[in-house]
Formats: sequence, C-alpha cells, structure tokens
Amino acid sequence: MAENNHSSHISGIVKQLATPWNIALERAKRIADKNLGSGYILDLACGSGIQLAAYSLELNKPCIGIEIDAKRAIIAEKTIKNILKKEIHKDSKIICGDCLKIVDLDIKDDIKFSLIHLDPARPTNVQEHVISEMKPSPIEAIKVWNKLLAKNGGMILDLSPRLSMKQCKELEQKLNKVLPNLHKTWEWSSQGKGRVDRLSVWIGKVASNEMTSRYVRYHPKEINSIILEGEKLPWQSNYCELNHQEPQINDFISIIDPVLISSGLEDNWKNSRNYKGYWIRKEGRRPLFLHSDKLEMTSVNRSLIFESGQIKDIIEGDIHENIDRIVELAKKLEYMRLTLRLSIEPKLHPKIQSKIDKNLVNIGSSGFIIRLPNNAIAICSKI
Repeated sequence: MAENNHSSHISGIVKQLATPWNIALERAKRIADKNLGSGYILDLACGSGIQLAAYSLELNKPCIGIEIDAKRAIIAEKTIKNILKKEIHKDSKIICGDCLKIVDLDIKDDIKFSLIHLDPARPTNVQEHVISEMKPSPIEAIKVWNKLLAKNGGMILDLSPRLSMKQCKELEQKLNKVLPNLHKTWEWSSQGKGRVDRLSVWIGKVASNEMTSRYVRYHPKEINSIILEGEKLPWQSNYCELNHQEPQINDFISIIDPVLISSGLEDNWKNSRNYKGYWIRKEGRRPLFLHSDKLEMTSVNRSLIFESGQIKDIIEGDIHENIDRIVELAKKLEYMRLTLRLSIEPKLHPKIQSKIDKNLVNIGSSGFIIRLPNNAIAICSKI
C-alpha cells in the first residue's frame, strides 16, 4: 500500500506520538532486507501502534502489540487496522495487559517472534533520565520474552535520549549479561535540530555487522538517511579528547551536529574524509571543529555541518559590549546576513540581532558569530 494512502488514516493519531510516521517507516525500511526469521512482530509497549504498524507493513508480517493502557490499546487496534493489508491484519492483534506478566496474556505457547520491539515509558518532566525510571523495565522485559525470539530474529530497544553516558554504559553491561551471544549496535539519531531525537539499541539480526555505534541523520523527504558507523562506543574511546589550540584570524571553523559527537563517531567522519583539523569543543549544542582548509559541502556534510566559515575577527568580551564594532565589521565585509550562533540571554538575543540586521546591506555575503572555548567572540564569513 502506498505511503500517501496511509496519511489520512494516521494524521490524527501521529499527533499523539513521539514517533512520527515518516520516522517509524524509515526505521522499518532499514530492516526490511535483514532476512529476519519467521514469526510475528511483537511490540511490548506499543502505545498507539504507529511503529508496530510500520514494521508489520514493511516486513509483511503479522504483529502483536501489548499495551497496558486500555485507551491507547484501542487506538493501536484502529491504527493497525487502517494501515495493514487485510491478510496481514487478520492474523494481528493488540492485547491490553502488562507485558511482564506473560501468563496473563493471550499468547500461544508455540509462538515465535522475528522482531521484538520495546519503547518503555519514562517521565516527561525531568531533564535527565535513569534506567530505573523506564516502565516496563527493559532488562526484565527481555528476560521474559527472549526465549520466544525466533532464530535469526532481532530486537530493537528504544531508550530515553536523556540517558547519561554512565547510564548507557551500565545498561550495556546488563544487556551483555542477559543477551551474551547477540551482537548489539547502539544508535543515536537526529532530525537535525541539534539534539539526540532517539537513542536505541539494535540487537541480533537487526544490528550492524561488527559495528557497535551508529549515527543516523534522518531525511524524511529523501530516499535514504545519512548513516555513519563505527567499531567503538563513545565510552570506549577518547570521548572528551580536545586540542587546546587557540583559533586565529583566517582559520576555518565549523559547527558540527552534536549528535555525531554523542555517537562517538566524530573522528570516523573526520578521518574518512581526510580532514586536517582539531576538535576544540565537543560539549553542548555547538561543537567546534577548527581546520586549515575549506570543508567540501557534499550532501552528507550539509547535514552534519550546521555552519562553516572563515574567522574574520576575534573579539574579547561580551557581545552586547562590542555590538558597534561587530556592526562596523559586518558593513566592511558587506554582509547581507550575520547570524548569532551562540548562547545569549533570551531577552537580549532579538535586540542584538535586530541592531545587526538594520545595518546590513541588501545584497552581499553571509556570516555568523560564535563563542570560542576561551569565551572570545569570533565573526566568521560563511562558506
């Protein structure tokens, strides 16, 4: 069934979900050729059923969803009915119940699952999460259902993108104890807004061969997302290793997608393209890569590089104290646009940007302003 035929059925449901339909479908398409073993698709906490329906649609396999909330279970049943072909839907079902209490569920003794998915609930009113907050417990759920995973089957475990590195490492150790013989690939994914949108562990047949870390930059409007992979997890490498070289005028500098840093694959990206340069900041929303030459702006790089340019001036002090100097430089460089790419008090940001904008030319080049690790301000001409 064509993707656009589903939109009218699911548009109202998608608004209630953390996983948009286009993302759910993209994830399903990436495992469609994995030759998973025979058996149903199982979602242990299916919510409104969008991700479950996407897996079932792309893999052409019947599905079973378990949802502890009765209202969401009803929505999930409507979701899979509207999206799946009749011959697949007739063998699929949604069960309202607790996935940790398998004896209370209507599950046949001889059933097998080719794919098991779990996206546990977590609090929405905190800045950071811990493993113990996830409901149901991912480790306990895996212990209950692992024996029903088909040969050559796979699991996908969604986690909170707010988990700390320490929490991820702890969970990795627990997963290795529960599933010692299954390969695991950790995935950090982003839609390009400067944050980790999804953190997940892909286990067994759906994991990448020999690769333990994966970065995915979603491109919902394009055929394929950008995917980079590596053999080490962030906590197994020199995650915080930086070069403390001071940037100079005429150096090139780029703001890189922070999710690439979160996945620990920033050096894989740099080395695979033979870029000569240094990481001078990795933490926060604006990691900085200092380099001696322009970076080639391929389609991949345009997604990974938020801004790239050449430093034209470096100013000590606060931006509002140096606004006149910045405006004069912008005029001299004939900028028609100069964008603030640094943290400023919310009430000051529009005032400073407005004062800059009023003094720019109508036709010209573009630039951006960043804060360097030493707290100096750099005005850069955009590449």
